[in-house]
Amino acid sequence: MWLLPVTRRELVELITPRRDADVPGAVEEHRSTLDLVRSDSMVALWPERPSDFGRMPTAIVVPEGTKRDTLAWLSTYVRDLRPFTAYCRVVERSTAERFLRGPASPSLLAMEGMCAGLILGEALAHARGRASILDLPATAYSGTLSHAMARTLALTRGAVPIDEVVRLWAQSRELVGQNGTGISPGSIFSVWAIALGAQHQPAQSRTLFEPANLLIAAWSDAYSMGEIRDSVWHRLVDDFPDLEPMQKMVGIPREQRVQVVDSALRGLISSKRGDEELRSFLAGYFTSTLAPGTLDHADFLAPVAATLPAAYLWYGLFAGVNPRGDALPTGNPLARRIVRDLTLPDRVTDRPRCDVAFDELAMHGATENFLKQSVKGGRLEIDLLPGITTSVRWQTQDVGVQEELRRARDYEAQHLLMQLDDITLHARSIAERLRSVFNGTEEERPTTNKRKRGTKS
Repeated sequence: MWLLPVTRRELVELITPRRDADVPGAVEEHRSTLDLVRSDSMVALWPERPSDFGRMPTAIVVPEGTKRDTLAWLSTYVRDLRPFTAYCRVVERSTAERFLRGPASPSLLAMEGMCAGLILGEALAHARGRASILDLPATAYSGTLSHAMARTLALTRGAVPIDEVVRLWAQSRELVGQNGTGISPGSIFSVWAIALGAQHQPAQSRTLFEPANLLIAAWSDAYSMGEIRDSVWHRLVDDFPDLEPMQKMVGIPREQRVQVVDSALRGLISSKRGDEELRSFLAGYFTSTLAPGTLDHADFLAPVAATLPAAYLWYGLFAGVNPRGDALPTGNPLARRIVRDLTLPDRVTDRPRCDVAFDELAMHGATENFLKQSVKGGRLEIDLLPGITTSVRWQTQDVGVQEELRRARDYEAQHLLMQLDDITLHARSIAERLRSVFNGTEEERPTTNKRKRGTKS
């Protein structure tokens, strides 16, 4: 990468279009670090030599705690580029260094199935069981919290805390008035924490008397062995004795499995016993046994969508890591495409692909005038962090304006209908008068004697 310490005045000169593309003073840095620059300096970054790439930097690194102030200054003095973060990233030094230390080639560290399954499961949860994965648009997956968390893992390999991404994702949806999803961010984060915890927590350190550790142990067994150990299973169904025989579900004929799972789901919905997280785990696990490695039976979970929405995430998770055969990324083209998108390179020094970054959106608010040059196709792409983008629905007009237009259309339609009624009555009156005129003419017409042909006078 190439970098150059700049003042605000020098930054404006860099952004101003000029024929001469040379940037005196820019130096190449082969390491993934900003050690060449003082921590209290603003730095412009380029992926290539500025004279070849262009004067406009791709990122501006600012000192800690000054990002909002810098964005406010840019909105005042650089009005031609709004939102500014659609053209150039603005990041604080600590964030930039965390992403600079990320892998050159993003990867999910053998967690492709887990990530794809959670993304698909969350999209189904947001749809509340009203659609299959093939009915949902591609943006339904890129807009999930699971997509943002998986992208964070791919780009930083854990250098950025997942809970920071959860907070930014939830706040971005509040800003655009779309925080009423089918499942809460806390429930999604909880499933992720259990799935990731099973990989980092030693089996001998778990106590099955802790609900979270019980689910970690159960998930670890299902992930590694394809079945849950007896000791763990007994603790899972301790409050549901009728479910005890379902431990060996995969071994019974499929027709019987359908009936047994349907009965078990009804029992989990109506039961007042057991933790909601535990019941969601069991509902997702039972449904996954109908066709392991697929999401073909997501409609079975429709009755639990309102009470146990996290069941969809567990269902997707089990389908994504099926140890008995093909899992989602192997046999599902949609899952393979999701994994492809999650592992696309996107460095801090690359040009942004979003419509706006979260901090600039939070500073200005979701106003149409601010975003009208960016939004396309009814979607708004928001960078939560560099390269970690979430998609939200966006209305091109303010809700109040749309409501006013709707009322005006309704009033005009009513007015036209009244005019049509008047015209119809007037037409009927004219028709009646015409009939009376013609009827009167016929009655008053004199009769004449006609000679018959061949008679003599």
